[in-house]
Amino acid sequence: MEMNHTTKIQIHGIVQGVGFRPFVYKTAIKHSLTGYVLNCGRGVEIMVTGSDSEIERFLSDLQTKSTPLSKIYSIKTTRVPGKDFRDFMIKTSKKHSGAGSSIIPPDTGICDDCLQELFDPTNRRYLYPFTVCTNCGPRYTTVYDLPYDRGKTPMIDFPLCDACNIEYRSPEDRRYHAQPTCCPACGPKIRLIASKN
Repeated sequence: MEMNHTTKIQIHGIVQGVGFRPFVYKTAIKHSLTGYVLNCGRGVEIMVTGSDSEIERFLSDLQTKSTPLSKIYSIKTTRVPGKDFRDFMIKTSKKHSGAGSSIIPPDTGICDDCLQELFDPTNRRYLYPFTVCTNCGPRYTTVYDLPYDRGKTPMIDFPLCDACNIEYRSPEDRRYHAQPTCCPACGPKIRLIASKN
């Protein structure tokens, strides 16, 4: 039987604002790993406890099955003695004191899932022009600082309604920590005013 150990994984690339942390969470659960993932100024930090084989499979999945907008440029792994975790969690972002910073993802066009919601009369985001998720929407044009969190974007002025907050806080939802997420009840409004000239 394989012994468990803990590995620290530091990932640099386009890994903030693209649904990477929930992907890491789901992948860790799939491989029965415990630990955490968090955004830091330089990228994403992951700590996992498990067997060598499961950690290897986990690392392989990170590189081959990631989210559509993410791109990994480097992975550094370090074995960490004396650490043990009871479960896997997504932790609050932290500043990174070292050199370098994370790469801000570009703005992207609307994804197929959001487009379907946009034109579904039964959906609460029906015809709402600011419909986004972790797979689409503004990033580069809205971020003030890193780590990329809602409080560091103009969306800080638009507190989430209860329905959006549930999506935003659920790792299984594609809007988990989608920083620009909103809906007609809580997000920006747009209107066309006809000129009299």
